[in-house]
Amino acid sequence: MKKKILVSGSSGFVGKRVVAALKKKGYPVREFDLDKGLDLLRETDCRKAVKEIDLVIHGAAILDEDSPLLWQVNVNGTENLIKAAAEGKVERFIHLSTAGIHGNQKGKVSEKSAVEPVTVYEKSKAAAEKIVEDYQEMIESTVIRPAIVLGANDHWKKIIRLMEKDFPLIGNGKNKWQTVYVDDLVDAIVFCAEHDKTAGEIFIVAEEKALSLESLYVELKKALGLEPKMWKIPFWSGKILAFFYATFSPKSIVNLAHLERLNRNREYSIAKIKKTGWKPKFDAEQGIKRTVKEVGK
Repeated sequence: MKKKILVSGSSGFVGKRVVAALKKKGYPVREFDLDKGLDLLRETDCRKAVKEIDLVIHGAAILDEDSPLLWQVNVNGTENLIKAAAEGKVERFIHLSTAGIHGNQKGKVSEKSAVEPVTVYEKSKAAAEKIVEDYQEMIESTVIRPAIVLGANDHWKKIIRLMEKDFPLIGNGKNKWQTVYVDDLVDAIVFCAEHDKTAGEIFIVAEEKALSLESLYVELKKALGLEPKMWKIPFWSGKILAFFYATFSPKSIVNLAHLERLNRNREYSIAKIKKTGWKPKFDAEQGIKRTVKEVGK
């Protein structure tokens, strides 16, 4: 008999794809999302949601650093759901975190690397991971730490619109910028759901090889049909530019926090998850082409 699976964040960019992939494989799926009137901050919603569920895939989270609910949803919401799952005798809890909790480190990062979150979002995900760890004696868990996800989400739509206006690369662009295409992330999540050998483990999920940020910039321009010339401005100039964007366009992704993240080194080892038998199907170039095509739709 197929496992009954609850997916939180089921209306989100990744969540709706996870739901579709599971249903395609014949799994009975229960969706949990604020869009469906279900709230992680209501314990009663969480308890009802996990009834007769075998496995929870927890992807619900707030990414907006300015949201007053970010910490409550990402941390308290995670505790509400895993507590309900543990008390409801759910077999396993798969928690979607982020590779960003490792912060800005030199060299290639693995699951054993230091956890040094910088942003409020990263700190909330690190705190949520600690909660999942605290419940490990009550319920088996798997933690997935994806790299920045490529795909037609709002973040990449904004970047692509800027690129279409020939926006410059800020900084030297030599830092590594490893990503993961959304279809690969979904595939990894479903793989973990189907393989009990992934229980009790933490996995970084990313593409096979990291491009430099400047190479990513060039690939984006090529995918957009633009001349792949490199136009860079120094980081200090970018700060001034970010100040003006923040003043006249507060919702723009051109802000100081974004620039700091842009110039971070993001290089990851996926050796651990590959040992389980999973590996990515897409490299960055393929993911970028697909993302640009999807955004254009």
